[in-house]
Amino acid sequence: MDRLSSRVPLMLVIAAMLAAPIALSAGVKVRSEYDKSFDFRGLTTWAWHPEGAGDVRMAVTADDNPAAVKERFEPVIVDAVQKEMAGRGLTIADAPGTPQLYVNYYVLISTNQSRQTMGQFLPTVPEWGIPPFSYGATQSLKVFEEGSLVLDVTSVKTRQLIWRGMAVAELQRKSAPEDRDIRLRSAIADVLKKFPKTS
Repeated sequence: MDRLSSRVPLMLVIAAMLAAPIALSAGVKVRSEYDKSFDFRGLTTWAWHPEGAGDVRMAVTADDNPAAVKERFEPVIVDAVQKEMAGRGLTIADAPGTPQLYVNYYVLISTNQSRQTMGQFLPTVPEWGIPPFSYGATQSLKVFEEGSLVLDVTSVKTRQLIWRGMAVAELQRKSAPEDRDIRLRSAIADVLKKFPKTS
């Protein structure tokens, strides 16, 4: 990833985000990207972004309540991130103006779909004498809720976004609150494992 913008426009964030009164399913996809020109060595301190720890956006129904989702899950996200950052040798700054890094999160809950069409798994020229049929006809369509959690790390010195980690998963509404929190913490741990070494 080349230089990333220091604060990502909302529409870019909407391409990916996580959890409501819901839980992550078992299949969580995690990925990250970083500024290859930035030297991560020697980083020791960080803080939540001055404009706020993060934000929640929902695009599912007219009754979406992002504020309630944020109130419910932000304490879990904040606590999990702080523990994982500490585990990587990064200390949260206890005074304004002292951190080397700013961290913020974005959460988005939206709908997605998976589709299978007749013949999509066959080679271009089938050799098995299969009767002809119309390619492109939808055989299977699944519409589901998807959530993504994005963690952004910005260099205080350069004001550039230097690292981004993301967890994306299908969401499930039938889950105990404790399970939601455990899975959210696990996703955050998996994302921050991808943060570059600082020593």
